[in-house]
Amino acid sequence: RGFGGSDDDDGNGNGNGENINNVLSVVVDEAGESVFDLPFTRLSVDNGNENFTVRLFSNEGGYQKVVSGRELRCRDPRSGEIEEIATSGEDNFRSSSMVQHHAASNGSTSSDQDGLFPAKVTKKGNYGYEVEWADGATIIYSLLAIAKAAGGKLP
Repeated sequence: RGFGGSDDDDGNGNGNGENINNVLSVVVDEAGESVFDLPFTRLSVDNGNENFTVRLFSNEGGYQKVVSGRELRCRDPRSGEIEEIATSGEDNFRSSSMVQHHAASNGSTSSDQDGLFPAKVTKKGNYGYEVEWADGATIIYSLLAIAKAAGGKLP
């Protein structure tokens, strides 16, 4: 079993029958009818542009999508579902697995002023990738969560 919950649980405790521990593929609407193999998912960071590149592969070819740091950070690291929004002042941050970070603007013209970059990415076996965020949080994202951030969904 994964992180609590039953084997037929999606990790959210609602027992809807989706076994995310056995998910091996996703589909992406933008990529036509291709079915992408999760074990071959790749994640890389571009600290200069403050984003990530997700690469998905299938028998027919590959699909690549640039994902913002906020888009990845706002997802449950296991299931890839978008977390509920908690509002604090003018900033909207996602709650639950995310460590909330609030900072005064330093006048930077960067589009991502959440203090998430620079980030470091490390592959973690066959499970996923560990992201060390600039705000001090370290989160291991499953390959499913990464694929969902790039628009993947269960077939």
